[in-house]
Amino acid sequence: MAQETIEDLNKKLKIQSDIIKGYEKVLRLNEQELANADEIIRMYEQIIDYSRSELKEAKETVQASSMVSNLSREELLGAFDKIRALEDANKKLREESLKFNKD
Repeated sequence: MAQETIEDLNKKLKIQSDIIKGYEKVLRLNEQELANADEIIRMYEQIIDYSRSELKEAKETVQASSMVSNLSREELLGAFDKIRALEDANKKLREESLKFNKD
């Protein structure tokens, strides 16, 4: 019984072949899963890039709006200063006018 028969060797060969086929199938599934994971990573990277550009645009919009608000504020303050100056000038003109009317 020390010698194995050809039939026993064929059975062992078939079992080993089935095991190898099973490992090959697992390897193919792992490769597909890795490819899927790579695709998911690429998609997330695209989303991050898009989000980054959207955030940059939003930040620029806020900065532009802030600049416009500051300009508007400065213009309003300048206009109020001019109004005050004109009111003062009108007041002086009225006072001068009253002096001439008294005379």
